[in-house]
Amino acid sequence: MSDATEAKSYISDEMRNAIGRELSSGSSYPISASDIRKWAIAVYFPETPPEKYMGAGGPDAPLTAPEEFNPFAFATPGKKAKKSDVSASFLEMQLGITPPPLETILNGGTVVEYGVPMMEGDVITSINRLDNYFEKQGKRGTMLFSAMKNEWVNQRGEMVKRTTSTVIRL
Repeated sequence: MSDATEAKSYISDEMRNAIGRELSSGSSYPISASDIRKWAIAVYFPETPPEKYMGAGGPDAPLTAPEEFNPFAFATPGKKAKKSDVSASFLEMQLGITPPPLETILNGGTVVEYGVPMMEGDVITSINRLDNYFEKQGKRGTMLFSAMKNEWVNQRGEMVKRTTSTVIRL
């Protein structure tokens, strides 16, 4: 592309400087055997869940949670539910920076990596950060891709899950 036809970038210095900043964080209540069983029943229905999700549990044989288990789905200590912001500027608004002048937002996909399994009794801490901004040219012009990385660790500091979610704005 020549300088005359070079596409305008939506990524400001303020946005570049925000990469790596925390968007949100929180910790779960300890995962209970009952939480694991209920989740497994819902996920495996109408089949019977594997025994590792349904056993007696307890300190001598703690239950393992299914990989897709979400300890934040029910409630979290000290957090009140709030209405989600699904506007195209939600990300920058969370960071307190000026959003780009874009109004359309699309789901760009999610990549999930699993670490050690979540177990009965674990307390999971989630830290969600702005991971990256990048742009691509599309039929409608410049598309802004924004990636967020959410890492969950247990009370021993072991990674249990890492999710990278991407949104596309035009």
